[in-house]
Amino acid sequence: MAKILIVDDEKDLGNILELILKRKGYQVITVLDGYKAIEEIKKTHYDLILMDIRLPGINGVETFIQIKEIDPEIKVVMMTGFAVENLIEKALREGAYACIHKPFDLPKVIELIQKLICEDKKVILIANGDSRTREEVKTALDEKGYCIVTAVDVKDVLEKLKDTCCHCVLLNLHLPGINGLEILNKVKKLYPNVVVIIMTDYDLPEMIREEKQLSAYGYIKKPIDIDELTKLLKEANL
Repeated sequence: MAKILIVDDEKDLGNILELILKRKGYQVITVLDGYKAIEEIKKTHYDLILMDIRLPGINGVETFIQIKEIDPEIKVVMMTGFAVENLIEKALREGAYACIHKPFDLPKVIELIQKLICEDKKVILIANGDSRTREEVKTALDEKGYCIVTAVDVKDVLEKLKDTCCHCVLLNLHLPGINGLEILNKVKKLYPNVVVIIMTDYDLPEMIREEKQLSAYGYIKKPIDIDELTKLLKEANL
């Protein structure tokens, strides 16, 4: 599960942003100044930092410079509610990925965060209405370095595929609102190159497995054996 550090002395804003990101499935910690941020980076690796430029004691850019010495590869997005063009330019020169302005356009901020976190990872969409299976597989694949997106029904699946560049779909054949083979055909029609692995409670009937229109890469029976799933993903070059 990706870890995000929020550094902002506006406590209420930081708490709201933390809550929203946690609902998206991220692990999030919020600190109020640059010194605490540096201490956090010394003891924990974070996938992304959201850093306010104007902070008490030490500004966000100087904090970023010190953090880079500890973790040179860390991704940082600067935040500001003020006209501080000189600091923004300095932050970007130092390697910050972007600077977002307050008040936030939250959908765009979420999109940017997802893009940066998933930039160097294979993205897997878990399409399963069973929350227990969905969360167990998500947690296991998170730990193996994949970027995970989840969906609970057909509408959710198609929206996530539209918004996210997925390399693989783990598809439950029994999604609410539609037959699994129908959604498989929709997915493959829209995204012919995406790897689809079917998750099922039952052995697939021979006639369905042999059916050419199935066009799935493979299938795996529940309860999901993570080692077996990982092997299948590696065989698909994921």
